Order: sequence, then C-alpha cells, then structure tokens
Amino acid sequence: MDYDKEYMDSMMDRFDALIRCSEDQKARPYALIPEQKGSDLRVLSINEDRVQDFLDVALEQTYLLLDDDSFYVCDLSKEISSPYNTLVFQTNGSVLKSKEITTHIITRYMNYIGVDYKATMQLGKSLGIFSQCPFVCGTLCFTPLNGASRKPVSWLGLHHVQAITAHQKATYFNIDGKHELTLNVSHKTASRLIRQTKILSDSQQRMVTEWLALMHHQKEFSSRPNVVTRCTVSSHFSQPLPLLSTWLMTLSFLQGRWIVQDLLKEGDPLLDLLPPEKLNDENEIND
Repeated sequence: MDYDKEYMDSMMDRFDALIRCSEDQKARPYALIPEQKGSDLRVLSINEDRVQDFLDVALEQTYLLLDDDSFYVCDLSKEISSPYNTLVFQTNGSVLKSKEITTHIITRYMNYIGVDYKATMQLGKSLGIFSQCPFVCGTLCFTPLNGASRKPVSWLGLHHVQAITAHQKATYFNIDGKHELTLNVSHKTASRLIRQTKILSDSQQRMVTEWLALMHHQKEFSSRPNVVTRCTVSSHFSQPLPLLSTWLMTLSFLQGRWIVQDLLKEGDPLLDLLPPEKLNDENEIND
C-alpha cells in the first residue's frame, strides 16, 4: 500500500506540474520560445490591418539588428497611438519592436553585411528598375513595399516567401516555417516586385560569375527554393541579360550623368535631346 501511495503521489505531482505548465502557456500565448525547440515554434498569422495586435507581445530592442530569420519589417511610423515605429517578424516565431524607424533598421543591416544600397539602385536603374528597388545580396532579397527613397516603409524578405496568392484586393504570402502574411498590395504589384528582384538577383550573380571566369575560377550559386529562385527558372519572366562589359559602360554613363545633374542642380541633362512628345509622357528618369 505504501508503494501504491508513493506512486499515486508521484503521478499527482506530475499531473499538477503539467497543469501549471499548461496554464502558464495559456497566460502567455505569445511567449518567445527558444529556437532549439524547432518543433514547438509558434506559427504567426499576420494581417497588415491588425498588425498592432503584436505590440503587447513583442520584445523591445533599442538598436534592432536584423538577421537571417527576419522576414517582415513593418513600418508603424504613421500610427500616432503607439510610441513604436517598427515591428520585425522572425521565422522562428519571435516578434521584435523598436522606436527606431524602418529606414534606420534596414540601413544598419545593410552596413552590417557590407552592402551599398545606392550602388544597388544604380544597377537597378541600368536594368530598368526605377522605383521600389530591392536590396539584394547573394541569396538575401528584401524589397520595399513602397517607394523607399522618401519616407519610412515596410520591407519584405522575399527569400523567405514560398508562394503568393491573390486574396480579394490583397495578397497572401506563404512564409518559411508555415507562417502566413496578408498585405494590402495587389497580386499584380507583388508579382512585379518579385520580377524586379529576380532581374537584379540574376544580374548580380551573372556579374560575379563573369568576374570569376576572368580569373579562371568558377563558383556555383545555390540557394533555398523561394519565389525568387522559382521565378528565375520560369520562362515567363526570362529576358536576355547584357554582358558584363555592357553593364560597366552603362553604369559609367549613368554615373557621369548623375554627376552633371548634381553640379548643375537641374534636371536630366539629356531631356533636351528628347522629342517634345516624349517630354509629355510619364517619365521615370527622375523618380
């Protein structure tokens, strides 16, 4: 009987511990879970219209540094009801918040990995990308969801996006880790952002490949499957890419033109060479 009583007491203690653990989880449904518990990570369901619901459960950071797990940098600067300007969502289920604006956070990350975004935009313009130029470095692909040159905007890590689906007037994004994200952008706009990122990513990889070939060294590029890599192998978006020499000549020409614009403090020096009817068209040169 003593053995049975000890056994029953032990089982009751374990049961009580299980109940307490369960109650703690109910009280903290968004508690940050250690990354090593990969199978227990919570799955995020994010809707742009209700994104502020995550403020109470987000971990505050003074100087926020993005990492490989960051997939959505959400701009809250227009929300006057909150002192926080940014929410960052991670594939491991964590949510971070900061009083910094998204511009400072994304710039810190670019500096951290050694990317000059101005140079990226110059390359983008030479490829016909005049607005919402993505930030691409190897397999890393962040795209601004609005024009990034004016005010703080949200950024989406397309390297973590597996698929997109039209959802009424919005777009549903399937994210790594089974997370889901619904943004108020049209499916057409989302497809354009992916296409732009694909063009810039392919161009960078081709430039690097040609540079390495000049030094008689070959390097294979590989990355995890995502919407950008699948777009790359799709013939629907295929387009001929210029040679490295053509890129360098184009970039030199554009740089010279921008220097003239800065010195003269006027518009594009080549607009005078365009026919009058071209001047009335929508022109993205100065965008």
